[in-house]
Amino acid sequence: MKLPKLIAIDLDGTVLASDGRISKRTKRAIAGVRAAGAQVSIVTFRAYRSSKPYALELGLHVPLICVNGALVKDASDDKVLESFPLAPDAALAAVEYGMQRGYESCLYVDEFYVGNAAMIAKYGDGYEHQWLHFEDLRLALDRPTLMVRYFGDHRFDEARRDLAPWDLEEVDDVLGGVFELTLMQRGVSKHAALERFASDIGVAQRDVMAIGDGALDAGMIEWAGFGVAMANGAAEARAAADEIAPSNDEDGVAVVLERFLS
Repeated sequence: MKLPKLIAIDLDGTVLASDGRISKRTKRAIAGVRAAGAQVSIVTFRAYRSSKPYALELGLHVPLICVNGALVKDASDDKVLESFPLAPDAALAAVEYGMQRGYESCLYVDEFYVGNAAMIAKYGDGYEHQWLHFEDLRLALDRPTLMVRYFGDHRFDEARRDLAPWDLEEVDDVLGGVFELTLMQRGVSKHAALERFASDIGVAQRDVMAIGDGALDAGMIEWAGFGVAMANGAAEARAAADEIAPSNDEDGVAVVLERFLS
């Protein structure tokens, strides 16, 4: 296999080991493929503020695709390149729906997650600086809202049905036994953002490699000319992949990339 022209990598569960760090071996492999001529880009569900330090650690200054493709910023100067907020009436409808049903909910607004005190205490441990405190999420909707997110102990099939008239992009995931439903503007995804980026820099689909672990990565893994899922990945990601790499704690990304360095 020849060296891809563009390699898209997810962060959590992929480049990052379980301790939240990038191993020296993975850093060397990424630096090696870049020196050989490949462009490497991060495509993540993370917020920009928590993604940029890893981009800088890896020496990447290309557009950083974050918030599942809803926000793209230049990691060298923080310039917003793309932003896809929800329509204000759709965001309000989703927030009020969650309030009426007592769902644990948060927003992503500007560069921050937004939640009440209970949400921040439960889900913001270690990342409190990335959260804004609003007991009534409706009061934060005066700024562009990139997503509304529900957390619970079951899938949100009822919410998906009831909110269908708003034609939202619905992203399901399960992390640590917690079911999540993220609502975004229709068409927003890692796959769509990666496809646009590849087109913008003149790289054909066949020359793109995508590496990820989550259900949210399945689309870009399937679309890429060569898709790689981590052994620790979700079933959806593994089903979409051309190759299963060793886990994130076994330097799976490095194992895949080192074949281009021999």
